[in-house]
Amino acid sequence: MRVAVLGSGSAGNATCIEGGGARLLLDAGFSCRELAARLRAVGVEPHRLDGVLVTHEHADHVRGAALFSKTYRVPLHCTAATFRAAGLARAAPNGHGAHAHLSVEPGAPFAVGGMTVAAFPVPHDAVETVGYTVSCAGKNFGYATDLGHDPEPVRRALRDCDLLMLESNHDLDMLREGPYPQVVKQRVLGRHGHLDNETAAALLCDVATERTRRVILAHLSRTNNRPDLALGAARREFERRGRRAPDLHPAGQAAPSPWFEV
Repeated sequence: MRVAVLGSGSAGNATCIEGGGARLLLDAGFSCRELAARLRAVGVEPHRLDGVLVTHEHADHVRGAALFSKTYRVPLHCTAATFRAAGLARAAPNGHGAHAHLSVEPGAPFAVGGMTVAAFPVPHDAVETVGYTVSCAGKNFGYATDLGHDPEPVRRALRDCDLLMLESNHDLDMLREGPYPQVVKQRVLGRHGHLDNETAAALLCDVATERTRRVILAHLSRTNNRPDLALGAARREFERRGRRAPDLHPAGQAAPSPWFEV
């Protein structure tokens, strides 16, 4: 199994996963055209995808999902509540070849080719936000962005993964002293907002084990964070606990990442 981050941040989120003879797009937060261009940049033709997983209805995760599904005849996988809230019905079957919404239930794994996908609940200010784990040939990839805190279902899902993609959204000082309106700051800081660097680092140390070889720090704020701050917080926490950190990679917004093998 391997993973390429097509882009991660408030301007758009999308990640491609390959394994077991199948390919998945996890979130589709760019336009259909941009998603296709970024997929091709990592060597994947859009029509070769076997599904699109959606975490929640916010535009930076679902912007291109409906048109991409309809254009390339790729089924959408998300919860029923997210399907309704995101207005994805326009990608439902209409007799003209568009693909269906395949309902996702947290705690009910499903197969896509040789990959097994499982959703788990994530605390965020959307109707039914989920994270995902994807398993293939004994390897596990865990994905959680857009969460305001880290309850036990999140910890349990992310524990002992080979590759983790975890939100490290903001530096607390930068957010508090930055240009956002106070109401937005309170939303980001709330228990259904986004993880700061220090909280993300502590969660990462709690769930990472010896088998966790790589971690991608995702959804970094362009206004309230920097890659060096997110990486530094994670490295310090591992050092404080007397542990060796896994390979750490900050996800970017502007261009796709290399492929990360699991």
